[in-house]
This record gives sequence, structure tokens and C-alpha cells, in this order.
Amino acid sequence: MISKIAICNLALAQLGQSPISSLEQDDEKARRLKLFYEPVRDEVLRTHNWAFAGTEEPLAALETPEAAPGRFLYKYPAEALFIRRVFCPGSRPAALKFREYFRSDLHCRVLETSQPQAFAEYTRRILDETLFDPAFVKSFSLALACDLAVALTGDSTLASQLLQKYTLSLDEARRSNMTENFTRADDSSAFTEVR
Repeated sequence: MISKIAICNLALAQLGQSPISSLEQDDEKARRLKLFYEPVRDEVLRTHNWAFAGTEEPLAALETPEAAPGRFLYKYPAEALFIRRVFCPGSRPAALKFREYFRSDLHCRVLETSQPQAFAEYTRRILDETLFDPAFVKSFSLALACDLAVALTGDSTLASQLLQKYTLSLDEARRSNMTENFTRADDSSAFTEVR
């Protein structure tokens, strides 16, 4: 079973470094891994439409008198890292144009679109490592190693090599995900009601 420490140790192995047993231990590797882990995880989640991190949900409408006619405001989903599309449910839901921005008067990020009762398809922040797809684990550990390479080894050539491996890993994940999505699209029984 994959864990935060396992992912960190995969990254360290790419750097030729010895493993750690805890992110709380008093050493430079653990301190840097603790600092980089969450931002790099979120960045890698955003770079690709990972099936395990995707969801579709209705957006929460915001009542505001300042809304322009024909424009509807929705609260940006709290766990969303990247909005892939906004749509209205139907037999063939087409993507809607939307705008994302911060409303200081409402103290929150909002999505604005032209349709009421809109849904969003988005990548959500996943904190439970046991839900990670194996391809994501590989890409994430490579990205983590790449970001730490110069700091822990002083080797910029190694950092460049790891960046190439990370890019190839993402390309493999994209191809695999496309195949998986096409297979699902061919199987009408794979579709379930949007929650």
C-alpha cells in the first residue's frame, strides 16, 4: 500500500539518496520533502486529468444583487484544484464558457457563466495516498525528485534527466488515461448518474 513516506522514498531513490522513516526526523532530506510534498502533489494533480481525482458536481449558486443580467455566479468548489469544464446536465452536456475570479465583496473565488443550475467537472485535491493511481505515484515521485535534485545533490544534470523522465511519465499516463476513457465511453453501462 502506498503512503506519503513511500512516495518520498521513491523520490529519494531517484536521487541516489538513502530512505527516511519520517518527515519529522531531524535531517535536511525530511525537512525539504515536508516543504515540497503538498505543492508538488497539487501541481502534478493539475497537470493531467487523472481519472482517480476527477469529479462532476452541481455548483453552489451565489445570490448577489450585483450579478449582471443573464450571468450566474457560483462558489468555486472548495476542493477543486482545476476546473476542467462547466456544463448543464443533459443527454449531451456541452461545455459552457465560464470565467473564474475572486470577489472581494463575497470573500471567495467564483465561477461566472450564462446558465443557471450549472455543474462543474474538476480535478480535486486528493489527500489520501491510498487513492493514488500507480501512474500518478510514478509521476509525482519523479516531480518531487526533480524539484529536490539540486538542493540535495547539487547536480543540475540529474535534475534535467529527472525532468525528462517526469515528462515521459506524464505522456504515458495521458495515453493510458485516453485508452481507459475511450473504453468507458464505448460501454454505456459504465455511465452512472451524476452525483
